[in-house]
Amino acid sequence: MNIGKAFSFVFEDEQWGASILIGGLILLIPIIGQFALLGYTLETARNVARGNPRPLPQWNTFGEKLGLGFAGFVVSLVYSLPLIVLMALLICVPVFAAAGARSNEGAGAAIAGSFACMIPLSIIVALLLQPVILAGLVRYLQTGSIGAALQVGEVIAMVRADPGAWVVLWLISVLCGFIAGLGSFVIIGIIFTYPYSQAVFGHAIGQTMQRFSPTVATTYMPPPVV
Repeated sequence: MNIGKAFSFVFEDEQWGASILIGGLILLIPIIGQFALLGYTLETARNVARGNPRPLPQWNTFGEKLGLGFAGFVVSLVYSLPLIVLMALLICVPVFAAAGARSNEGAGAAIAGSFACMIPLSIIVALLLQPVILAGLVRYLQTGSIGAALQVGEVIAMVRADPGAWVVLWLISVLCGFIAGLGSFVIIGIIFTYPYSQAVFGHAIGQTMQRFSPTVATTYMPPPVV
């Protein structure tokens, strides 16, 4: 993966400032803004995978971005269900354990024991699910079908085919999350850092798509000289 290209491609587009600024302002819209920015990420990925010389999306297709983002949310949510169930148990089990204890000391021990067992398990499950969620998003972009993206066997086969690629993609997502958070130290900084980090992550997803999509263009062409 060309990580440097993922971080620099934004500035190769002469309209990058408008794209990032509009994305940041849209982020301020509750719920819809988050869906639209996820769609922005996925559209970037799709453009890169198709070899588009200008992969940074503009905001003239807001409805398409919103649809992409909602579909990506659904795919991510379904694959996150094991972790959601486990977190619910993490909340409920200590309560029931404490209720069944015969003393305050016993209740405290029951709660501590439950957390000691379930928190490490939750962390392990979360780490294992990350590549699967990312592969599910890639499969959705490949097929345009939520149903195809939820074919668990196919998605797991993608992860098993090259686990290192998915780990790298996940690490980039973590780095992008850190970059997005840097904007919070300045009052309006996140308006710029969040959409930029989403574009970077989208480019990384697009490069990963190229590894698993032999039918799409596998070369990234530099922008033409104007």
